[in-house]
Amino acid sequence: MLVERGHQTAIFTRGREPGDQTLVLDRYVGERDGGLAAVPRDGWDAVIDTSGYVPAIVAASCAHLASAGRYLFTSSISVYDPTFPVHGDGHAPYTPRIADRPDDDPEKYGPSKRRSEDVVRAVFDERALLVRLGLLVGPYDPTNRFTYWVDRFAEGGDVVVPGPAERYVQFIDVRDAAAFMIRLLEEGRSGIYDVNGPLKTITMRALVKAAVETLQADANVVWVDERFLEMNGITGWVDLPLWLGPSHGMPGFMSTNIDRALADGLSLRPLDQTIRDTRAWSSTCSDCVSRESRAGITRERERDIRAAWIAG
Repeated sequence: MLVERGHQTAIFTRGREPGDQTLVLDRYVGERDGGLAAVPRDGWDAVIDTSGYVPAIVAASCAHLASAGRYLFTSSISVYDPTFPVHGDGHAPYTPRIADRPDDDPEKYGPSKRRSEDVVRAVFDERALLVRLGLLVGPYDPTNRFTYWVDRFAEGGDVVVPGPAERYVQFIDVRDAAAFMIRLLEEGRSGIYDVNGPLKTITMRALVKAAVETLQADANVVWVDERFLEMNGITGWVDLPLWLGPSHGMPGFMSTNIDRALADGLSLRPLDQTIRDTRAWSSTCSDCVSRESRAGITRERERDIRAAWIAG
């Protein structure tokens, strides 16, 4: 996308699948092992940091590239405290820090992102651009957190979906997020932007309807009470994505205010396009990523849950 817009790029990878104009290095190893020392310190108009969340590693990158014109740090809405009903726009309370876990512990992800943001701002000040992303969806997503539903409805049959049907969901096509991030850099923006789908607009019922119609699927939706799912061992976000049950106590989940991003030009493509493109990729890529780490339950487990629900 950057190249398409006429920008010259260099990609500082973590040693995976090098391509054109790529520096095949690893920011997580020492300088003598091919780390930051191989990256020129000067000459960069902008840095887009897509992988940082360990503050010490982000600090090293910032120090090495301190002369860059702007530093865009891709953060996360996980920095916000989800126990509050609505968060975002840079104003809501933050997730409490967890002092007794290492910085790379998954449970410390939000607080570590927040501390990394502080590191970026300390070095770049007004040249710092912090983009707090929501759930990214679309083609090439290896997590299955959105693709599960697209593929499941495409398959058809009786589909177990967590209720209530009017529960709001929130996500953003990765292509829309990327285009907006590039635009922010091109316009010389700075500060904090929460980048996600529209707030309290798409319900699970609307997503289901869009998927069935877009994919022309022969699917029958079985709405199952979320407390029943939890009582039967179904884990939110992992077993059935785009859902966290009431036991999590996170009313702010998928409730991010994105007013600033919308005011500054965030454009969101139609939901049916994301669904269609995701299915087009997934249907030809069933073996591209390991399914062991992907969200979603097996069809056997789904049948068991459906039978138990119907039996009452």
